[in-house]
Amino acid sequence: MTRRQRIWSVVVVVAVVAAAATAVLSRTPAVEAAPAGGSPACAQLLQRLPASLDGLGRVPQGAPGVAVWGGDRDVVLRCGAAVIGPTTKECLPIGPDEATSVDWVRDAQSDRAVRFLTYGRDPAVEVTVRFAGGDPTGAPSMLVDLAAPVGAVPQTRACV
Repeated sequence: MTRRQRIWSVVVVVAVVAAAATAVLSRTPAVEAAPAGGSPACAQLLQRLPASLDGLGRVPQGAPGVAVWGGDRDVVLRCGAAVIGPTTKECLPIGPDEATSVDWVRDAQSDRAVRFLTYGRDPAVEVTVRFAGGDPTGAPSMLVDLAAPVGAVPQTRACV
């Protein structure tokens, strides 16, 4: 092997190792499926979800019952979450109109994200919306676009 061939061999090896290291280090951990994410109702829901949500493209996921929009996981939907019972947390009917609204409970909120759970639907659907600058006011608008597909999940109770 000539000196030039050895140099090119080293360059190729370094490039391959660098590419592999970058791929491993840049991978974000997968979104974990909810306990009942593999249910038939969740599989049907995922088929009905939009390809984009508020300008964010849907990012393919491998976990059952999981949908993600935006490269930074701006919106994460997990179908098959635990069904919640009566609660004192805020319950909001959200949809394009009263007939197609879905009852959502604001389950948790931080300075970067808010999490909603469907109320009175089985399987339950959890949606986490990340926001910038500590302003969660746009989060419910994401739920309006999800009302039709999530509304197909059978409703057993409603907010009071």
